[in-house]
Amino acid sequence: MNLQAYITSGILELYVHGLASPDDVREVEAMAEQHPEVQQELDNIRKVLDSYVGAHGVQPPAGLKEKVMQRLDGAPVGRPKGSQNSEQIAPPMRSYEPRAPREPGIASIATWVLGAALLGACVAVFLFWQQAERADVQVKAAQYQMEQVRKDCEAEKAKANEVKEQFIAIRHWATKPVQMKATPLGGDAYAVVYWNNVKKTTYLDLGKLPQPAADKQFQLWAIVNGKPTDMGIFEVAPADSLIKIDGQFIENPQAFAVTLEPKGGSQSPSLDQMWVVGNVAKG
Repeated sequence: MNLQAYITSGILELYVHGLASPDDVREVEAMAEQHPEVQQELDNIRKVLDSYVGAHGVQPPAGLKEKVMQRLDGAPVGRPKGSQNSEQIAPPMRSYEPRAPREPGIASIATWVLGAALLGACVAVFLFWQQAERADVQVKAAQYQMEQVRKDCEAEKAKANEVKEQFIAIRHWATKPVQMKATPLGGDAYAVVYWNNVKKTTYLDLGKLPQPAADKQFQLWAIVNGKPTDMGIFEVAPADSLIKIDGQFIENPQAFAVTLEPKGGSQSPSLDQMWVVGNVAKG
């Protein structure tokens, strides 16, 4: 059983207000004994209801109980049974115009009953509002989850399209793979440049380049007519072993090289920090 769904089903509110069936009463009490979350929710509902009744309750008028009991016993209101009759204590006669008899006791009872009915209606509206609020929260949570799923799907789709584009690029007939081997500084490092003079694209396979220090970055260079041309800095991330080199396409390079530069890159390569280098095959 989904415990959260049971708590928000409304059966606990019916139980607290004495409106649940005998079977539901037994079920709620068993659930409360087995699950502290159910008991806590019952306590919360009682606290909310007590607060609401305390703020909006209608108190019977003072003396109402005495008046009702006297009427049921047949005694006049405000006079104990066994007292003198009306002839013995009748006041002097005086003229007055007859008027409709008043029943203050009955009116008070009616007012109290109407107040109680109004309170019950208010409680019902409050419980309906509480359930509506919970439903609204659940709907918003579901909408948020759906939005997250949609964003994840879009990100995965974009990643798949990127991989497809990379695969097509390196498999293109005009793509030249340029193997960049390690210098004495680079140890066992290596990287590969995929250069395509027809599609005008350049991709860099990070190969086995290490993660540099926090204040350093690797930078790619193209050697054109013996002069280095900056092709940009890049991050070393295992998830992006093949990255696209954006920016101006370099025509007719003789070689490619990677150097380790200060974070942000350099205008000219640090030759003593060259890690890998490779010549572009002719033809």
